[in-house]
Amino acid sequence: MNFWATWCPPCRAEMASLNRLYWDYEARGLGVFAVSVDEDANLVREFVRQTQLDFTILLDPGGRVTAPGFGVGAFPTSFLINRQGRVSEVWIGERNWDSGDIRTSIDQQIKS
Repeated sequence: MNFWATWCPPCRAEMASLNRLYWDYEARGLGVFAVSVDEDANLVREFVRQTQLDFTILLDPGGRVTAPGFGVGAFPTSFLINRQGRVSEVWIGERNWDSGDIRTSIDQQIKS
């Protein structure tokens, strides 16, 4: 689960590699959900259309519903949630989702 916003340059920068992660792991059971905290849903729709994102985008204007429950204080923030529904990793800040370290963590979670 990735918390992001269109007004956040690091968020925008990591979306292409997050989309590749989705395609590389979807068949193995990884779900990718990006929660936009933008107030304007039209901005989000346009960004998703322009960047051709394929994973699920959820809207939480202002982050009022989901962000406090996850303790999100900075964007982007991403959570790896295991099959038991527990958070197993937290990444704060922009990530290259093609990174070997991240992919190793995900591989380990998928196997367990």
